[in-house]
Amino acid sequence: MSRFRLLWVALLGLGLVRCTVPSLEDLWREKGFCAVGDEDCGMLRIRVDAQGFVPGCLRITARDGDRDAVLSMSIPYRGTERAGRTLTQGFSPPKDWGLGVTVTVDGFEQGCDGAAVANQQLGFVLREGDISDLAFLLRATDADGDGFVSAATHGSDCDDANPAINPAATELCNFQDDNCNGVRDEGIPVGETCIASNGCTGSNTCGENGAVVCFAGPIVQYAWADEDQDGYGDTSRGQVPVCTTELPSNRLPLSAPHNDCDDSRASVHPGLPELCNRMDDNCSGDTDEGFNVGTVCADSQTQCVGLFECDPSGNRTYCKPNSAPPTWYPDDDLDSYGAPDGGIASCARPDEGFVPQSGDCDDGNPFIHVSAPELCDEQDNNCDSLVDENGVCVGGVPSWDTRVPAGDGISLHAASVYGDGGVWVVGEDSTRMVKTPGSKVFSVLPGACTDGASPQSLLSVWAHPQTGVAFIGRDQGKLIVQTPESANCTPRTLLSSSSATVMGLQGVLADGGVDIHGVVTDTAKGNGGTFLWNGGLTTISIKTINTTQFRGVYGISPQVMFAVGGSVSSSIYRYDPDLGFWRADGTAPSGASLNAVHVVNPKLAYAVGTRGTLLRWNGAWSPVSGFNSPDANLTGVLAFGTHSIYVTSDDGCIYRYDGASWRVVRCAASVYGIAGNRPDDIWAVGRFGQVTHYPGWPQ
Repeated sequence: MSRFRLLWVALLGLGLVRCTVPSLEDLWREKGFCAVGDEDCGMLRIRVDAQGFVPGCLRITARDGDRDAVLSMSIPYRGTERAGRTLTQGFSPPKDWGLGVTVTVDGFEQGCDGAAVANQQLGFVLREGDISDLAFLLRATDADGDGFVSAATHGSDCDDANPAINPAATELCNFQDDNCNGVRDEGIPVGETCIASNGCTGSNTCGENGAVVCFAGPIVQYAWADEDQDGYGDTSRGQVPVCTTELPSNRLPLSAPHNDCDDSRASVHPGLPELCNRMDDNCSGDTDEGFNVGTVCADSQTQCVGLFECDPSGNRTYCKPNSAPPTWYPDDDLDSYGAPDGGIASCARPDEGFVPQSGDCDDGNPFIHVSAPELCDEQDNNCDSLVDENGVCVGGVPSWDTRVPAGDGISLHAASVYGDGGVWVVGEDSTRMVKTPGSKVFSVLPGACTDGASPQSLLSVWAHPQTGVAFIGRDQGKLIVQTPESANCTPRTLLSSSSATVMGLQGVLADGGVDIHGVVTDTAKGNGGTFLWNGGLTTISIKTINTTQFRGVYGISPQVMFAVGGSVSSSIYRYDPDLGFWRADGTAPSGASLNAVHVVNPKLAYAVGTRGTLLRWNGAWSPVSGFNSPDANLTGVLAFGTHSIYVTSDDGCIYRYDGASWRVVRCAASVYGIAGNRPDDIWAVGRFGQVTHYPGWPQ
């Protein structure tokens, strides 16, 4: 006995004296079944052998003889190192079991599921402190050794003499049930029509080694294949065999044409007209010849560059743009925001009247569009459905506030705005007054604008938009230059006719200076005329126009400038900057003389006159529909767009159009002039020295 063993026995004896140590049997009974392969464990050594087959799995079940307690374990067998040997499995009944147990061993074909193909049950009474053996022998038949037990011994192998036949086998074409599912040759097209290797039609049958073969009769003749039956044989397949004396409908005699390049389409064969469909319709070897498919083009509607593509009809091409075109929106008021409707998809801008963004809820007023600043003008300027919000009306509700800065004994004839809030006003008795930007009151300048004793009438004024210098026209053929600081009515410039009255002035900034276009009426000579003044003192020559007495001039550039007048009928002239003279506009309607004109933008202008005449120019002059005051003598017009127009009259009324309707906004003393560069800064002047401002007097 080794020293280690002696030491262990001594320690065990000492332990028995001092305390109780669990026995090995107690430890076994805590486990029940021992670990698989541990043959030195357990009170009962269960030994299992198999005869006639090799189980895929073994299941051992132990039951307490005194009650229904059960323990079970499954042990893989075939394919492990235990296969072919006696399997020994240790077991001890738990401490709460009796010593009488019943053991059942089940053997399975494959895994431990389904039904067992063999089993045996034995009972045994164990003895404490003893180790017993219990032998089992499972019998089943696997004669062909394919791992599946014969159906005759409760297995699933339907032919235990052939290892190629079992439930795991692949079904072959051999007229037998290879996979033991009760059906022969399932999923195999036996008997179906087929084409044999010689090209003849036959039927499928089973050949050697389970292969499917097509059996057909002998070749009788050769022909051309014509599967689309268009009368042209398939050039790619060559001569094909036919197994009948009579040719089928999809075969042609060898004398027939056989140059069909697509035998799947009857619409494709030599001699047909070529279509635009990405196919070689006439078998010429080319596709869509004559249609220029893929070449660069410009779409006629969108002006976008693209490539020619086939039209769905196949008879023509169309230009497919390379990218989606942007949308352009009509912008009649030229505020760079287009109306939400009427958009045109185009790569090129349709014309100058279109812009790439919409957002204009009123395309007749340039002061109304999305993101526009809100003004005090009784309009929704920023298209948010609110009017005059955010406290823009400093003086309260908008009104036409009238005051008399220079006394009520004179008539005021003209006004001209400049800068941000500046305005000049001129009239009878040499009246010149100015409100500078930021000021709330007018300054009346001193001095009589005459060489004699009688003050003269000042009938026209144009203020430099940046400097505020005023260029003034008067009767008796003179021009005057004034600043807000002028202490007298000089300097003065003479016209070539001392009887000419300057009825209108319009300046244009040019080369660091100004070009001022003027119009006159010469009652002494019974005619009118025009002149061009640079603001200097040199005598200005008048270009006489015998048939017209002018009353007004207005323009935004030399290219868009009109002069109006007439004694008994309307007369309109337009300046030609290339030739340097005024040309009569033949589109002016007759019937009334004209008093004033206002140019809104390069595409829009308005003119007014006697008999309630209101004309609009958008390339040609025509009456404005909707305005109805046939007896009024209209004296002035101011417009910001087709939906924002102001007209003054000799009877003292001011008419306003907001895009929806005309209405009278003020009626008092006669109004002779109106000016403004935005809807919330409008000045009107007239009889009795009255000066009116909208939307209220400057605060």
